[in-house]
Amino acid sequence: MRVPQRLDYALRAMTAIASLPPGVTIAAGEVADRLGLPRRFVEQQVTALGKQGLLVSHRGARGGSSLARPASEVTVADVVRALQGVVLDVPAVTGSAVSEMWGAAARRLEDVLGETTIEELAARQRELDRQGAPMYHI
Repeated sequence: MRVPQRLDYALRAMTAIASLPPGVTIAAGEVADRLGLPRRFVEQQVTALGKQGLLVSHRGARGGSSLARPASEVTVADVVRALQGVVLDVPAVTGSAVSEMWGAAARRLEDVLGETTIEELAARQRELDRQGAPMYHI
């Protein structure tokens, strides 16, 4: 099973935007540059997330995007559903041990993604960034 690149980039962008101070906006291209991701691809994901109400676009010289609601209220499952419609698309067959297994897997994945907020991802990313920052000794 693969996580679509579109989803991975969207979650990275949401995490980066969530790390900004409240009221600060950022252009999708700048998000892409900071993350080292393709600009056009990130711009498409930011547009899609805006259409689904997870981001708000601001026009003008200081334009860009910001979260539509607090990062603590946006889950990974919200982002997945906004881009894909469902968390895990499983066959609708009933009466099969395999279909029961897929259903159980979908429910567990839904639970994990539904419990993980963008705020948590942003906090963890800040921690990882601090750990990876070069340390200078005199």
